[in-house]
Amino acid sequence: MSNEYLSNINTNAVGEVSLDTGNNLDESSVVANQPTQIRTESYQDTMADLTRAQWEDFKTRYLPAQNDLLALANNDQLLTEQLDRNKVNVEKSFSLADQGESMRMGRFGLTPEDSTQSKNNKGLLKSLTTASVNNETRTAVDDLQNKIITGQGGAPQTLADIGGKG
Repeated sequence: MSNEYLSNINTNAVGEVSLDTGNNLDESSVVANQPTQIRTESYQDTMADLTRAQWEDFKTRYLPAQNDLLALANNDQLLTEQLDRNKVNVEKSFSLADQGESMRMGRFGLTPEDSTQSKNNKGLLKSLTTASVNNETRTAVDDLQNKIITGQGGAPQTLADIGGKG
């Protein structure tokens, strides 16, 4: 047994041993908040009770998070959110570039006169940039979802980075 589990074992004045599983996440469930009684008659009974308590702890604390992660791996929520952010970021970047160009030209007493050709070039560049960023995002989200499904390391950290959560 590790010290992590030993620190959760409590003995009352009568000598009964219980395990505090730390299941304070579900306030509506009275049973989940009560410590599990650990029998001490034999080693097998103690280990069986500890294993049961650990399994209950896993089901109440880790399984819901794992199910949420798998749900993200099987739907397009991450992709949709990131594509929306991409659109905003590209618009903001081009707006800032236009503003910077206007300020640079203003220092020389000039105004940026966009010709039809210049406007077309900017529109094409913006479309190309948006398509490139969205394609890279699709590839990254697809790779992330494959990592989540296959259980490869680093998926939760990558999820926090891509999903903007954390």
